[in-house]
Formats: sequence, structure tokens, C-alpha cells
Amino acid sequence: MLALCLLANAPLASTGFGPAAAREWCKDKTMHYLKKRGYIPYNWAATTSLQDDRYVTKGEWSVDVDVIKVECTLNHHLKKPSGKYSILGVEISDDGEPADHSM
Repeated sequence: MLALCLLANAPLASTGFGPAAAREWCKDKTMHYLKKRGYIPYNWAATTSLQDDRYVTKGEWSVDVDVIKVECTLNHHLKKPSGKYSILGVEISDDGEPADHSM
């Protein structure tokens, strides 16, 4: 049974990365973004699916008494994770800045 669990979390292709890595990328990027702005996120929960050749992670963080929803999108064929994410509907580029710089 343990072997089956380990295989289920293996990357889908040797040149890419799997859903677990995509979920971890989303967690790391959004946690860093929130901490940089003075929030203390906790209780990460997320699901990742493959949609149109991209991994889409939909997750949420608890911050104080609020729940903050996040969504990340990554190209599934890249060797190194790179993509975009949004927090509360605001799209953030991979460099951690809002995609719409007029905000």
C-alpha cells in the first residue's frame, strides 16, 4: 500500500513536475506574498488538477479570522515551476508584484 502512495505522488513526466510540486509552489509563493505584506497565514488547504495542459491549484489560507482564497496556474511541461497566481482575485506575476501595476 505504501508503494502505491509513493507512485501516486511521482511526477507525471521525467522532464516536468507533478501535482504535488505544483501545490507546493503555490503554497510557497502565496505564503511569501502574504508574509511580505504583514499577514501570518496558517491552515493551508488546496487541490490541484490538470486543466488544458496546466496545473491549476485552488487553495485557501486562514489569516486571523478570515479565509483568503488563492489560485495558481503552472505550465505542466516546464522543468522549473513558473507561472502566475492570484490572491483574492488579484493576479500576481511570478516576481510577486500585481500584474496590473496601476493598483
